[in-house]
Amino acid sequence: MNLVIDDILDENLAYYRARKIALTARVLINGRGSIIRRNVKSHIYTYRRKKFHGRQIDIYIGPRDSEKSKHVENVINKTKNDLNELKEVCHALKRLRTRYMNQEDFTQHIRDLFRLMEKEGLWDEGLQLVGSWCFKVYQNFFGVEHYPQRTIDVDFAIPIPYKGIPVEIGKKLKDLGFEEQFNRSDSSISYVSSEIKVEFLTHRKGDGKREEDPYIKELDIAPQALPYLNILLDNPRTETLKDLGKITLPSMGAFLVHKLIVADERKNEAKKAKDYRQAYAVAKTVVHDPEEMERTKNVIQGLHKKRQKKMLKSSKEATKYVPEAHEAFHQVLEVFG
Repeated sequence: MNLVIDDILDENLAYYRARKIALTARVLINGRGSIIRRNVKSHIYTYRRKKFHGRQIDIYIGPRDSEKSKHVENVINKTKNDLNELKEVCHALKRLRTRYMNQEDFTQHIRDLFRLMEKEGLWDEGLQLVGSWCFKVYQNFFGVEHYPQRTIDVDFAIPIPYKGIPVEIGKKLKDLGFEEQFNRSDSSISYVSSEIKVEFLTHRKGDGKREEDPYIKELDIAPQALPYLNILLDNPRTETLKDLGKITLPSMGAFLVHKLIVADERKNEAKKAKDYRQAYAVAKTVVHDPEEMERTKNVIQGLHKKRQKKMLKSSKEATKYVPEAHEAFHQVLEVFG
């Protein structure tokens, strides 16, 4: 009987997984927006309203009854329907066993990578999964809402100096089929495969003007040094998750605060908007979890005053990119006031 039930679940999951991939791709290709019509000298013209670099713009399409206007309006209506269906598909996937839902994002390649870190004891030595794959863990396991996103970069943060048992993690990644990729700008080393790119990061002290060899002999890696990473490294959260095993990542409060601070310094508008969207999604979960709110309060209170001001400034700037984020950020950051 259990085998029959599992077969039914597998069929349903296969359908919903395929549907999710198709819908996500279509939304990303077609883009979002809305139809706006303007009356100019008794003639009605159609515009497509969308966000560009954090600002709202209207793009001229043509006269209301033109074929082009009808086509664009049809595409936008389909996108709205796709987004609604995508929400329903994700809801269905969540109901069909959490362990299957996790397979949506975490391919065998990713699982093997995480298990390598666990096997070598690196999660216990301060290694953290950060960046967009950390956000995917939040989405799949901790109730953060789903929205379409694409990334091939798997980022790990490591505290330096490294005080753990020496592990030739660079060599072991090459044994898994990864190739080294030398970054001329800072001498760091990434590891690439046909599916993903692995990058190691560490906290950059000072202004970063002093050039040092990033190579860490004990780990056989050369991490990229970035500012503010200590916010994440100082606030770890270790969990044992179904199908992924043991993993360490930053607390959601640390992730949220870090995103706000980093977004404030972004020059790339697309990356800035992505940071704010992820921060907002996490904030909506944090405000409903008293323990996470307390952790977030501790993270904020542990910041230097300059960083606290930068965080608050950024939370206000965020509403230009995610207008609906104001209330969630206000509730989270009340602990600061």
